[in-house]
Amino acid sequence: MSKKQLFFLIISVAFIACTGSKHRDPLQVVENPIPVIDLEKAVQSPTEPMKMSDFIESIEYIRPEYPASLVGTIFGVSINDKYLLLEVPDRLLCYTRQGKFLREIGKKGQGPTEHLGIRSSTLLDTVVAINSNFNRKILRYDVQGNYLSSLPVSDEVFKINMSDTNRFVINLHHGIAMDDPNLFVTGILNDKGDTVQLKKLQPYYPKGMAHSPTIWWYGDTVCVHTCVTDTVYSVSKNTITPRYILHQGKYKINREAFKDIRLLEAERSNFIDGLSCCETDGYLLASFSLDKKRWLVYYDKHSHETKSWTQYPDEVSKYGTLVGGGWENDVDGGYKLSQLNAINPDYIAVSILPAKLKEVYTENKKKGIKVKCPKRQQELEKLVNLLNEDENPVIILYKLKAKI
Repeated sequence: MSKKQLFFLIISVAFIACTGSKHRDPLQVVENPIPVIDLEKAVQSPTEPMKMSDFIESIEYIRPEYPASLVGTIFGVSINDKYLLLEVPDRLLCYTRQGKFLREIGKKGQGPTEHLGIRSSTLLDTVVAINSNFNRKILRYDVQGNYLSSLPVSDEVFKINMSDTNRFVINLHHGIAMDDPNLFVTGILNDKGDTVQLKKLQPYYPKGMAHSPTIWWYGDTVCVHTCVTDTVYSVSKNTITPRYILHQGKYKINREAFKDIRLLEAERSNFIDGLSCCETDGYLLASFSLDKKRWLVYYDKHSHETKSWTQYPDEVSKYGTLVGGGWENDVDGGYKLSQLNAINPDYIAVSILPAKLKEVYTENKKKGIKVKCPKRQQELEKLVNLLNEDENPVIILYKLKAKI
């Protein structure tokens, strides 16, 4: 596997390519003026909250077949127009968009077409890819479960996304030491195993363990924000482009807390933490925790205005992480969004236990939350009345509006 590494300086944004590669693909980094999203300023001047109906067009509920003992915990969700993929412990299950089980994609084992457990998975058109644990390879299958090919990948890669059926966006593994020479921001991997990685000469945090990157889709590109730098990068099949700078100011985790997990847990509420984002042509939305509250941010890409507001969580864990809190669901009166798990350019996905969905719907109805579409609320009520506590988690798909 040949590799190109792109290093950059935070001030000059100078990129240096080193170690040659035999491929001739036009992989490059593009430099343009970078918009600054000032989270520090937005937090200090909160505004009136948005409603979920302001940015969610519709909500879809999928009840995957099979008993809960088979599916269990859902680590990842992928969809296209025809298929739903659920990543569960050591298995990748393929369903129709209506929840009918079709097949398992790949098998766990020692064979050349098998994986050793699933780090992450991705779906594009009719191609499925699995980043296999331990043996440093990505396996490609079609949606019928037929093995197509495999390619080598670095052990430092965790999350993968397909930018086309022969190109992958690769992202760093959480838990990598910040002083590890293999630390990178993001990268591109082709079907021959050739890699371009973007690296920073001096990460802001010299010590500590890397956190999971924040990843979301915009159009046909993958956007990535890491703890290595304040810059969000947009990654396509050919380019890595600086997209935004997220200015956190005094709310950015300090170096001492970052390198000491015990200190970070004790002081977590003092810093921006748990960032998640989604984006359309008109806006970027972000959610994070700060001061034991859930902060929600709206960035207007045309006016460049940034607005924020807060919601109190349902609870705060002993580690300082927030549970619940988010946009009030005035679409159908169901589950409200807190984490923005953008699984493709159009949808945010949530998996929720049937009992929890029933509980949330019942509480919201008692509160008398006004919904934009009473018919959708009636449909949701019919659904929750059909749910059994021993069935699989329900997959909720929130479709984003293109413009607000």
